[in-house]
Amino acid sequence: MRFFNTFVFCLLCLGIAAGQSAPSDEKVLNTRFDPNLIDKNLDPCTDFYAYACAKWRAKNPIPGDEASWGRFDELVKNGELTVRSILEKYSAANAGRSGVEQKIGDYYASCMDESAIEKAGTAPLQDPLKAIANLKTKKELAGLLVGLHRQGVNVLFSFSSDQDFKDATQVIAEVDQGGMGLPDRDYYFKDDAKSADLRKKYVAHVQKMFELLGDSGPQATEAAQTVLKVETALAKGALDVTSRRDPSKLYHRMPAKQLAALNPGFNWDIYLRRIGAPDASTLNVTVPDFFKQLDSVLQATSLNDWKIYLRWHLVHAQARLLPARFVNENFNFYSKELSGTQELPPRWKRCVRYTTNDLGEAVGEKYVEETFGVEGKQRTLKMVRALETALGEDIRTLPWMGEETKKQAQEKLAAIGNRIGYPDKWRDYSRLNIVRGEALGNWNRSNEFEFQRQLNKIGQPVDKNEWPYPPSTVNASYNPQLNNITFPAGILQPPFYDNQADDAINFGAIGVVIGHELTHGFDDQGSQFDAKGNLRDWWTAQDKKEFETRTQCIADQYGSYTAIEDVKLNGKLTLGENVADNGGMRIAYMALMSTLQGKNTAEIDGFTPQQRFFLGFAGVWCENTSDAFQRLLANVDPHSPGQWRVNGTVSNMPEFREAFHCKADAPMVRQNACRAW
Repeated sequence: MRFFNTFVFCLLCLGIAAGQSAPSDEKVLNTRFDPNLIDKNLDPCTDFYAYACAKWRAKNPIPGDEASWGRFDELVKNGELTVRSILEKYSAANAGRSGVEQKIGDYYASCMDESAIEKAGTAPLQDPLKAIANLKTKKELAGLLVGLHRQGVNVLFSFSSDQDFKDATQVIAEVDQGGMGLPDRDYYFKDDAKSADLRKKYVAHVQKMFELLGDSGPQATEAAQTVLKVETALAKGALDVTSRRDPSKLYHRMPAKQLAALNPGFNWDIYLRRIGAPDASTLNVTVPDFFKQLDSVLQATSLNDWKIYLRWHLVHAQARLLPARFVNENFNFYSKELSGTQELPPRWKRCVRYTTNDLGEAVGEKYVEETFGVEGKQRTLKMVRALETALGEDIRTLPWMGEETKKQAQEKLAAIGNRIGYPDKWRDYSRLNIVRGEALGNWNRSNEFEFQRQLNKIGQPVDKNEWPYPPSTVNASYNPQLNNITFPAGILQPPFYDNQADDAINFGAIGVVIGHELTHGFDDQGSQFDAKGNLRDWWTAQDKKEFETRTQCIADQYGSYTAIEDVKLNGKLTLGENVADNGGMRIAYMALMSTLQGKNTAEIDGFTPQQRFFLGFAGVWCENTSDAFQRLLANVDPHSPGQWRVNGTVSNMPEFREAFHCKADAPMVRQNACRAW
């Protein structure tokens, strides 16, 4: 699932502890399902998204400091208010704080101390800038990159650990494409007017950042063109975002010596010895062609141009905790131009996000204490099991799948693990040094701490209990290599799950989300991994052909929808999420029907349980999005916009037609409905 406002989204809604209130300049939002927001003047069979969301959208314009605003964002805001209260409580320096409380409090306090940041200026950058200036040969790049990578500076490529695609029990080293400042490689090559204009604005932004570092106007102008030239050359070897959805294109395990042969111009021996990895003798080279291209770029680019490129990426990576002039310029391009956000978010909101990003489970431990209990975990697990039962029945009765493949699918379903609410064991941050008053220093040390934590996994058995993001996250996920789903406490709140709502609303909201994540195990990506998480083809040839025919129907359907103006949705990029939406809705509906057997099914607020199921689903996708951000999402986001997540999915459901008594030729009734699961 999404989101970009995260990957990634009222007192009763988030369970803020009694006696604690949100900061006085913000109010907690009511996120519960409200039947008064249904526009009964509209026809649900013509445009169900408008029927369910038009009133909400009219009442909820995009705030100035956001690129979009939806039900996810309301819940994110409530969560941030909760976290703000926690961080402000522990930012008061006193001897009574625990180690965890000291770290999250001092990190937040340092981030909020704008006067100290302004006073420090660019002094925190001087050591790495000096190291870049002192480079004598291109062979020395490898040693320099070690320090930059460990502090989160995205230059040339990325290095980390990953689960072995074909041995899901082990973690190996991995190198991947990187080093580009625009969102995707295609941004460097599209020749339409808007793309060309965006590249001009990118160059202007880079120029201004160099000027803020002290370069003269002519120097900065020339340097910005150099950055674009180097990044464009790197992008020629990179895979685009759609191609990267195919795991078979991202797995090339090889000895380190073979990587060095692909890229002899870079001193891999020095890099791999100094980076801090316990064993990198064998590694996954995700995109070999990128490293071949990198070798050509290394040879063709002068040492002076490499210094310019490195300086840019250093200041770009650390701009958010530099003085306001850097923060504002970074915002002007990456938020205003790329996303359409009109105002810089308030300082507290940015600092809440940075603290949560760097100390997520330390913050999460306190967040869970105030917002989520054992009973929430048990209620969610009960619903997950109901959805798993429904998916099992769906697989059993599929008319197009043979028994041999069905057996493999059932084994995979039975093996899916469920992580609900929060980790059983909290992450240990004791080795991370947080110093009050050193905002950028804390940021860099946090990056280095996480970088080394990832490297320490290399050569070790996979830890299936590790969480991918903080418990306060408003999101959910399925991991095909671990074959498990994760539902953090942050999303287990209204409008997704509400213990005061009826089953129909909850199954339509969080039930479809659960079904969505379960179905990811069987979408065009997840279906390539087996029950143990290994990249292995477990399909018969005939069943694979049948599956691909059905997923192509979905790709064609969503590819016909307009994202914004002249931009259509990318049906292949969004295929996995659309398959998951359609499958998730179907099995959630099956689970609801099973749950309702023998229960009172009278109308509530004038709607039947079946109608409330679809309204519960549509309600979580109400959103307003800026044109610029919608254009960006259409290029890089694997999710469809809310309008098409709703209308595209319900139009494939005969049960929707029956629930709202739609005519056979209604717009919300597809004549050739698509169905994979």
